[in-house]
Amino acid sequence: MSEDLLAAASRILENERFEDLSVRRLAREVGVTPGNFYNHFESLDDLLLSLAADAFDQRARLIRRMINSSKPRTEAARMVSLSFVEFAIANHQLFRIMFGQIPNATTHERFRNAAEGSFAELVHLLYGEDIYRPDDVTWSHEHCRDAYALFSFMYGLARNIIENQITFPTGTRAELRRFVLEVVDLLITGQNFVLAKRSRD
Repeated sequence: MSEDLLAAASRILENERFEDLSVRRLAREVGVTPGNFYNHFESLDDLLLSLAADAFDQRARLIRRMINSSKPRTEAARMVSLSFVEFAIANHQLFRIMFGQIPNATTHERFRNAAEGSFAELVHLLYGEDIYRPDDVTWSHEHCRDAYALFSFMYGLARNIIENQITFPTGTRAELRRFVLEVVDLLITGQNFVLAKRSRD
């Protein structure tokens, strides 16, 4: 039953805002009473954060596949960045849930562990080893700065594209992919960034 409720929520989120979901509606979608919902989830937020945790787990598996592939780390980071932006565009509501729209989300243990696991894989991809310490934020801030920078960049880029702050003349997927990879390259390599070029002049 919990899987049916998650699947129903996922379907609805493809076309509607998560704020429009309700326990009553989800129960109706799967043919149970609202009371049955609470046999599987403590609240609607619990269900939504479980969906988000699944998405973080999926992202962690994708990054792990990149780590285990034969791709150079720079190329793997480019592909991971592109997949992040494409996921955000295709799953806007779920993306919102994953990143800040549910109050006190970090108190949800499964969500918190999945989010930290996904970030840990990104750190591993960039540094070539498991150095992220979720229980020592100060240490992680000092030693994982490239991962924080890349994550912040990916997130900001995705949000700007979703909200049409960055637009594309043709609107094709190929144009979007090319743009994302080109700007990610600026961050990853740094060599062609305008300030870096000027400092060499």
